[in-house]
Amino acid sequence: MRQALLIEDSPEYQLLVRVALADRFNVVCVGSAAEALRAVSTQTFDLLLLDVGLPGRDGLSLCQELRRDPRLRTTPILFVTGRAETQDLVQGFEMGADDYITKPFHPEELKARIEARFKRVEVAPVNHDQYWKADLRFAIGRQRVTHTCEGRDRELDLTPNEFKILFFLARNEGRVVSRADVLREVWGENLHVIERTVDKHICSLRRKMGVAARYVASVPGTGYQFQMDVRESRRPETLRL
Repeated sequence: MRQALLIEDSPEYQLLVRVALADRFNVVCVGSAAEALRAVSTQTFDLLLLDVGLPGRDGLSLCQELRRDPRLRTTPILFVTGRAETQDLVQGFEMGADDYITKPFHPEELKARIEARFKRVEVAPVNHDQYWKADLRFAIGRQRVTHTCEGRDRELDLTPNEFKILFFLARNEGRVVSRADVLREVWGENLHVIERTVDKHICSLRRKMGVAARYVASVPGTGYQFQMDVRESRRPETLRL
């Protein structure tokens, strides 16, 4: 049975989540960020659920720290919180969350959202293919990107969703993709994510890419495009198995 960590200080919601997920997950409950960090340092989890409002430290900064842990780079992280403002939702995704569920929620909705997340992971091919576009190298199975500049390699510190966005743009080089296209590709059809979330992720992605950010161009009123200059476009695109 899969292991889930619920970071929630409300006993009522701890019980609700444990009962809702009892058929698929062994849910470990902690009530603070400090307890959560201790738990992930000693145990392995397949799913992380957390509230934004936690005692002592907010869940947004905790999510960002958890996502920086190499062991948790691809672990689904979902916010389950009473914070329903658009800004909170956008920040949640910006910090690296995969989904954002607001309280009160129906247990079946929680299960469906989690199932959708795991289904997308399970149907994706698991491999370590290497894909090149210009001077960017994508390690697909590991969800890592390395930028080569002046003979030096630098691995970009991307969240899973940032990786998926960049890889999607690179695979569609020259094509203008809309925000709706990105939402469907990265978050799926049935997740309630607003288009502004895409802009926030692109902003963060460009910041981390440094000089390579020139590849990700904005197309006013439409979306985004992966662009290369003529010299770069002549380089062969390669997929190695």
